[in-house]
Amino acid sequence: MRTILITGASNGLGLALAEHFLSNGETVVINTRTPTTAELTEKQIDGNKFRGKHLIVPADVKNRKQVQHLFALANLKVGQIEVLINCAGINIDKSFMKMDDESWDEVINTHLKGTFISSQEFAKQHEGKLGHIITLGAGCGIQGRLNGANFCSAKGGILALTKCMARELAPRIAVNCLTPSAVDTDEVVSRYNLNTQEGLKKVLTGIPMDRLGKREDVIQMTESILSSKFTTGSNFFVNGGELMH
Repeated sequence: MRTILITGASNGLGLALAEHFLSNGETVVINTRTPTTAELTEKQIDGNKFRGKHLIVPADVKNRKQVQHLFALANLKVGQIEVLINCAGINIDKSFMKMDDESWDEVINTHLKGTFISSQEFAKQHEGKLGHIITLGAGCGIQGRLNGANFCSAKGGILALTKCMARELAPRIAVNCLTPSAVDTDEVVSRYNLNTQEGLKKVLTGIPMDRLGKREDVIQMTESILSSKFTTGSNFFVNGGELMH
């Protein structure tokens, strides 16, 4: 059984992955941004009575000292982390000409700097058998989108960072990027009005598989990445053909 740390796991894909691993009896360190979200996540996890052991630790991934505390506490309570999945993120959408420094910095630092800090601290503590880092990309990090220069730049940077880490951390740590499209999380459904026929039709027009992604699709690809001992520096699309690259 593995010991897995997931950042930004109070909701969305991070929480879905945490619940999956816990249901399989694995040990999961769940990172949330604040003590308040940690308490809410604790209640949800406890209510499901999963087989696996969990530890919930609030830490802002933009803050090096908080991330160091996160890993120190995890190592003390559950042992060495073998897998890091970087899910922490935020969206602050504005047009390019209205994008202010605060909105730029908050998104870039949460996604890109947070992935950098968390991955570096993971690599410092990892010893022994092959470790895994999974980063979270986005199609717009390759092709861009409207009103998201900060988010797209962060995701493009994460893809480049993934490749750099893969080169430098091999052979002891494999680093790969997971890039989903529209997955039916609450945030995505709300953002794109997917609970309306008009909003859903607009999104599905660009997806050849003609459906939204499911949490299970992302979980399946994650398990596939983690099962490989010879794959690193790759970007795995889970997007129904929305972006073929």
